Amino acid sequence: MKTRNKKAAKRAKGGLLARAAPRAIGEKLEVGDRVRIIEIPEDLKDPEYDFKDSERREMRTAELFRFCLGRVFTVYGFDRYEFVELEVSKSPVVRKKFGLNTIWIEPEFLNRAGVQRLKAR
Repeated sequence: MKTRNKKAAKRAKGGLLARAAPRAIGEKLEVGDRVRIIEIPEDLKDPEYDFKDSERREMRTAELFRFCLGRVFTVYGFDRYEFVELEVSKSPVVRKKFGLNTIWIEPEFLNRAGVQRLKAR
C-alpha cells in the first residue's frame, strides 16, 4: 500500500481501532464536528438482533449501526442524556442501503475526525 508519508503509513498499518485513539477525558464534541464511529453497543453487535421481533426486523437498527461502524459523520446535535445525533443518511452509501435515518449514539463510541462548518438548515 502506498502512502504519502510515514505517519499515514503507520496509521494504515494499525487497523481501525489502532487509528482511532479514544478522545481525551474532558474533550467535548460540538455541533459540526466530524466523528468516526469506533465502537457500537454490545447488543447491536449480535447479527440476530434485528430478527428477535417484527418491529426490530423492520427498523434494521443493529444492521445500520454495524454498517456505520468505521465511517465518518457530522454531529448535528445532542439530547438531554448527551447522546450524539448523527444524520447518517447524509452519506449517499448509507442512504442508498437504509433510506433516511438518524442515529443517536453515546459519545464514548466516537472519535473526532475533524471539524466542518454546518450550513444553515
